[in-house]
Amino acid sequence: MEAPLNLGVVLASVREGRRGEPFARWIHALAAERAGVRAEVLDLKDWPFPHYALRDPPVVAERSYEAGSLAGRWAERVSAQDGFVVVTPEYNHGYPSSLKSALDVVYAPWRHKPVAFVSYGGSASGARAVEQLRLVAAELRMVAVQDEVNIRLVGFAADERGWPADPWYAKKASALVDELLWWARVAREGRERPPR
Repeated sequence: MEAPLNLGVVLASVREGRRGEPFARWIHALAAERAGVRAEVLDLKDWPFPHYALRDPPVVAERSYEAGSLAGRWAERVSAQDGFVVVTPEYNHGYPSSLKSALDVVYAPWRHKPVAFVSYGGSASGARAVEQLRLVAAELRMVAVQDEVNIRLVGFAADERGWPADPWYAKKASALVDELLWWARVAREGRERPPR
């Protein structure tokens, strides 16, 4: 029997009153209802990384984390996942510094894992943040899936949970989860036979 896929939903915003929390809970619920999937929300409010200040780049530095350190615990949490959905706002045509810190503090645990994006914002619906994140994901040797969900907050209609009320978003999110889980299975098998 195949082991369950572990999916981490990264909630990027740490601001008070953040709009992303109900979106992360929505994606988490969609993924968790799939057979053979264990999903968890990785809320960056719980991971207050300082600015990256280690002398060595993370590819070297992560080998020497202090036992129980914030970065060491984060490396373990990221390592346990088979794929990720990043839920991010767009700030000034980019994504939040909390997310950049979380991505930069470790390296190897991200490698050869798929990532999908759910963004939200004004007229661009967060798409410009995702464009930048795709470049970062490539450098981390992640597989950025093609499907994404971009939520336009202008005129946004939510249900009582704060989840998108428009069925179009549900359709887009379902396609995103389908593609991500396919890549997660492929990548997990591939990680067992890493390139030489």
